[in-house]
Amino acid sequence: MEPLNGRQELQQPGQEEKDKLSEEFFGQLIHKVNDPLTSILGYSQLLLPKLADPDAREDVERIIREAERISDILKNLSHHIGKREPQKENIDLNALVEKTVETRVNELNIHNIRLVTELSTSLPLTQADPVQIEDVLHNLIRNAEQAISEFHGWGKISIKTGLRGKDIEIIVMDDGPGITEENVSKIFDPLFTTKPNRMGLGLSISAQVLKAHGGRIEVESEWGKGAAFRITLPIIGDEGKKRKEGKRLDQKSLMGLRGLVVDDEPLMLDLVSKYLKREGCEVETAQNVRTALRIAEERELDFVICDMRMAEEGGDTFYRGIKESKPALKDRIIFATGDLTDPEIKQFIESTGNRYVLKPFQFNALQEIILALVGDRK
Repeated sequence: MEPLNGRQELQQPGQEEKDKLSEEFFGQLIHKVNDPLTSILGYSQLLLPKLADPDAREDVERIIREAERISDILKNLSHHIGKREPQKENIDLNALVEKTVETRVNELNIHNIRLVTELSTSLPLTQADPVQIEDVLHNLIRNAEQAISEFHGWGKISIKTGLRGKDIEIIVMDDGPGITEENVSKIFDPLFTTKPNRMGLGLSISAQVLKAHGGRIEVESEWGKGAAFRITLPIIGDEGKKRKEGKRLDQKSLMGLRGLVVDDEPLMLDLVSKYLKREGCEVETAQNVRTALRIAEERELDFVICDMRMAEEGGDTFYRGIKESKPALKDRIIFATGDLTDPEIKQFIESTGNRYVLKPFQFNALQEIILALVGDRK
């Protein structure tokens, strides 16, 4: 049949094409939001130590907490859209728990919540993705904090590690209100939430992450008596993908390190370079790949932080240029990205085995990545 008035009929996209367009749209949206959100979070972190007025400090801490809440929503959405395979390496789960606790304990103390640990001394190493497991722990701690704060305003969160048969287990317990019997069976369902300001993705994503590790997460709770989330992970040998290993650097600061920051966003360059200089680094900056390659060839650098997605050439082009012109530096590139939903970006980073930092990021997380990278060279 001929179309009316000589017009051609428009073909409606199929469901698969619609899903792909939706993923691309949300990926671009997440990327666009992440840069200004990183600036809000970062400049607030830079401002906080300069404030003497307790009320002003409390206000800035609120800004940081709300920015982190937006960050959590974006990370959950990103994970929901483009599920990332675990990048496994040898890890000490006790050390990972201690690292996670260290980033939260002071803030929780301010809010009258004690965060305590009971770590097994006989815990073996295993293969897991430290970024993903740390995200799971942060999510459980945040959920417990919110439950305690809304219940009676003070309380305790406990994290225990131990062995359970052939598995390692981590138990995160709180003395909040607990979970009603009718909700226990729904708690890991996508989009299920009892909170009006939450998306209901955190626990379902945690369950997906642990399943991808060959583990699981379970909950035990009785209304009015708190909740206990039990994580189990298999003890795995060396068959997982390992990053470059070596003797760890003993230093705990960035003092004296030489770095290059590559980003086409002036605010990002200013923010990251200000933080690194405050910590005692010598810092060069570049807004494009060509300038960055020239600086890298002329300078001796301990690390490079390079944005993956820039207006012209991106982090992949920079990596390939360094691999050709200064191959000793290629393993010291830390990729910065807010968009692991893009399969090309995800596959490229995974193919290099290099470390990466997800925007928006906490400065202490960036510092740990840099120190671990430099430590691997020793």
